[in-house]
Amino acid sequence: MEKVSILSGGRSTSEREVSLCSGRAVFEALKTQMQCELFELEEDCLPETLDAEQCVIFPLIHGEFGEDGQLQHLLELAGFSFAGSDSRASRICMDKSAAKMIAQQLGILTAKFCVYGGQNFEELWAFAEGPFVVKPNDRGSSVGVTKIYTAEDFLRCRKNWVQGQWIIEPCIVGREITVSILDGCVLPVIEICPRGGFYDYAHKYTTDATEYRVPAPITEFETRSVQSISEQIFQACGCCDFGRLDFILNDQGKFNFLEINTSPGMTATSLFPKAAAAMGINFPLLCRRMIDFACERKHSGKSFKDSVAISIT
Repeated sequence: MEKVSILSGGRSTSEREVSLCSGRAVFEALKTQMQCELFELEEDCLPETLDAEQCVIFPLIHGEFGEDGQLQHLLELAGFSFAGSDSRASRICMDKSAAKMIAQQLGILTAKFCVYGGQNFEELWAFAEGPFVVKPNDRGSSVGVTKIYTAEDFLRCRKNWVQGQWIIEPCIVGREITVSILDGCVLPVIEICPRGGFYDYAHKYTTDATEYRVPAPITEFETRSVQSISEQIFQACGCCDFGRLDFILNDQGKFNFLEINTSPGMTATSLFPKAAAAMGINFPLLCRRMIDFACERKHSGKSFKDSVAISIT
């Protein structure tokens, strides 16, 4: 049995702590099942002691470097077998606008959106036509998500949107729904019900700040519909092993696709483990199944090494 090397941490100031929590939780769950080691990275590079012949990688770095394909590309170049999607799928899914365009090509409903880099604020306000959501185009964990209701909100917050790319879409009134996928199997659907406000970073990682309804109290038809949509997007984006997709269920019973996450959190409040638990998969078993994909690829010789031609831009 290979050694499992868990990579957590990273330089993303907004998501580092979540990654560290995920890494420690997974390490505790796996250390009694197999030989494993935990790395808490400070820089955007692989630990020098990693050996592709001796270990498989469980990447748990969230945000930039960890989810945008850069880490996966380094692992591919070095010939490592690792859990989760490859560099191309990771890069696509980290870019919310790219994932939304793929959903549109599939005929799946998603709110109109635009991406901007801090210019043309007046055009932005005209585009949104009232209440809208602003969030980073390439980050996760609900970091930097802001709801804008009035022109005063807009003027007060726009100074925060100068650096990087931001995605803007109208506020959609409805129920927040998330769907997790594990090895081609769609897990029970979850409804997210924040207690006051909306599902921002604080609600996501504060105990008892949000109620999670598992399985979601929606109709059987709605359940099958959102599961089918999730599978289509997951496959079209080239994802593998596991992932999580977020939606808004509007008043007309239609699901609006928001985004897809190829590196779901593995903390005590994370959605992916909650969905697995509802299917009878406890946390240690879930962690084992997630890394088993990488072990199977290593044994079969089907690592991502052939993907070295993929360049990260």
